[in-house]
Amino acid sequence: MFTVESRTISDQVQARLRELILSNQLLPGTRIDQTELARQMGVSIIPLREAIARLQTSGLVRIIPRRGAFVEPISADELTDIYFVREVLEEQSGRLAANRLTDDDITQLTELVAHMERATAIQHYDDLFELNRAFHFTIYRAAHRPQLLALIQQLWDKSDRYRRLYTYLPERADTALAEHKAILTACQRRNVDALGTALRVNVRQTTTGLLERMTQQLPEQQ
Repeated sequence: MFTVESRTISDQVQARLRELILSNQLLPGTRIDQTELARQMGVSIIPLREAIARLQTSGLVRIIPRRGAFVEPISADELTDIYFVREVLEEQSGRLAANRLTDDDITQLTELVAHMERATAIQHYDDLFELNRAFHFTIYRAAHRPQLLALIQQLWDKSDRYRRLYTYLPERADTALAEHKAILTACQRRNVDALGTALRVNVRQTTTGLLERMTQQLPEQQ
């Protein structure tokens, strides 16, 4: 049993439930046993219900009247839709960020790529997962568009479910590293067009890899 610290109970419960969903400890389409989950978390049912309501807004949970709360199912159509919108938004965010990246941002991005290269070499895909997110959001924060950033974060949360369920696409790691080096070069040059294109290519190639893996694995799950 784990215990939730009483900093902000609802926020703590939401964060834990979100992680359970994103890590696929609560699988897509499954019903959430609220009583049992509240017991495991050591909280009352009220903050758990509040957390579920919030996660429904972000698209991770579906509440069905008289039936309960369910983890949102996944599908190839949703994957394609999420990543298509990500392509568009992340390209635009990169274009906005290109001339706003600070020297400190470039230093951080350079260090992150070095860490990614080491993680790729020793096949530490869990580390790559976190490094990849840190790398991209260093760029997107530099755009200074809070609403755009919030939309991209929400889409990343939804797409993380696919990344964690169907990957880590180890066969794509070397290519992805090369793509991130291209993104870094565009950042270093503050090249608007090159950065937008490099980000879009990276998202699109990830989509292709995920769809291929999903198509291979879905029959095994049925």
